[in-house]
Amino acid sequence: MHLVLNTDCNAWDRPNAPGSPGVCRFCYRERNRVSTDPDTVRRVIDLVRAESAARRIVFTGGDPVMPYDNHLEVALAHAAGLGFETNLHTNGLLLADRYPGLRDHVTLYSLAVDGPDAATADWFRGSGYFDRFTANVDMLVADGRRLAFNTFTTGESVRRLPELAELIRGVAARTEVEYWLISQYRPIGRANPRKAEIYGYEPAAFTAAVDAVRDTVPGVAVFAQPTRAHDDPYPFRAWILADGTVTADLGSVAAPRNAVLGSMLSEGLEPLIRRAFALRDAPDEAAPPDPGRAPAPS
Repeated sequence: MHLVLNTDCNAWDRPNAPGSPGVCRFCYRERNRVSTDPDTVRRVIDLVRAESAARRIVFTGGDPVMPYDNHLEVALAHAAGLGFETNLHTNGLLLADRYPGLRDHVTLYSLAVDGPDAATADWFRGSGYFDRFTANVDMLVADGRRLAFNTFTTGESVRRLPELAELIRGVAARTEVEYWLISQYRPIGRANPRKAEIYGYEPAAFTAAVDAVRDTVPGVAVFAQPTRAHDDPYPFRAWILADGTVTADLGSVAAPRNAVLGSMLSEGLEPLIRRAFALRDAPDEAAPPDPGRAPAPS
């Protein structure tokens, strides 16, 4: 289950690396904060425990490790106390600052890295990103933490997956690495032709490149998320915002945003998930009305 604490991201304020089209231009998140409080976050997690078979909560955003109190430590501690595994999905830019308050409650740290060196990784995420990534890996490895990695690609950078696989294999020799998620551009949310020009290339080339590195990182599950055409649906995903709003990625890349299903705090989680599946199976039906809140993340 994905719990969205906020949809802000500190990477958007970083300086571009030389030759970069702009920091995280591949991003499809909409920028709106989730307004919540500690008691609400605990209630949301309690309902996930009571009304689902989920064993892990992925804490995500935007980036959940932001320089303001989005109740991340409260949420992680409560989820861990209820027996959930916890996955902190972060770019890691502020991880060292908040690590002392997080470390006892995080099962898995999922870090973003898009290339095997600073020239490539910084092109995607801003000057200095790769150095911070390397420092985070060293910190987490030294503390015996479990890691995972996620990578975005272009038609150029995908050719460097073997080198990035070598980097990840080296980390896996030092600590447990659970998975590596490799993605193409996702043309939804804030899509535009410029992004498609930068990140768009043949899905077949992407899939072949990922398949070529699968066996080079033994013990690490490698997942591929290729770009889809408008009529080729993504896998179903549900997202819970920390204020209790439930949204669903119903699969259409043509959709400008996720369907807002309602609030689990008033309607419960299970009925909303059932509603999401019904909408996916009957795509011509209108989605539930947005109850006047800011758009949910896509």
